[in-house]
Amino acid sequence: MAVPSRIFCVILEFSAFFSVMLDVLVYADDRKIYSIPLPVLIEDGLFFEVVQPEHLSYTYKTRPAKDFGGVFNHSLLNVHLVPAVPAHGCSPLSNSWLIKDNVVLIQRGGCSFLTKSIHGQEAGALAVMVADENEHNDKFYIDMVEDGTKRDVHLPVAFMLGKDGHMIKKTLEEMHLPSAIINIPVNISGIPVNKINQPPWTLW
Repeated sequence: MAVPSRIFCVILEFSAFFSVMLDVLVYADDRKIYSIPLPVLIEDGLFFEVVQPEHLSYTYKTRPAKDFGGVFNHSLLNVHLVPAVPAHGCSPLSNSWLIKDNVVLIQRGGCSFLTKSIHGQEAGALAVMVADENEHNDKFYIDMVEDGTKRDVHLPVAFMLGKDGHMIKKTLEEMHLPSAIINIPVNISGIPVNKINQPPWTLW
C-alpha cells in the first residue's frame, strides 16, 4: 500500500530529530545524562567580557546551569579567568592558588558537570565556566543538569561554547599568560545585537 507523501515527510522529520538526540548523548560518571544542543536567546544568556588581553576583548555569551549552582549577587570586576589544571576538572585542581577568588575555566567531558563544579568550589573559585570539548562548536549550548548525587554547589556555573573556550585557552597559551581578566556578569539589555562587541569567530 502506498504511503501518503505527508505521512512520509513526518516520518523523515521524526527520524532526523531522533538521530540528533542520539548524537548528543553524554555520560556523567556512571549515569546517563541526555543533553540536547540548544540555541540560546539573548534573554536566556549570561554574559561576560574579557578586559585583558586585548586579543580576547569581546563580550561572550554563556548558559547558566539548569538545576544546580548559585547566582551572581553582584558583578565581579577585573577578576581572573583561569584555565583549570587538569583541564577537565575531574580531580582536585592543582592550580588552586591561581583559582582562589577568581573564575575557573574547565573543559567538558570525563565526569559530570556537578563534579567539575565541586572541584572548582573546593579550589576557592567564585564561579565556574564549563567550555564544550568540541573546539568547533560555535553555535549550540548544553543544558547542564546535576548528576543525581544531590551534592551541593553554591557558586554560579555556566556553559560556554567550545569555540570560545578554545580561543581563550589557545590565546593565553600563545601569549604565555596564566589567565584573562574579565567582568562577569555584564548587562547588555537595551544594546542592539549588532552593537555588542561579539567574538568574530562566534557571531550570534
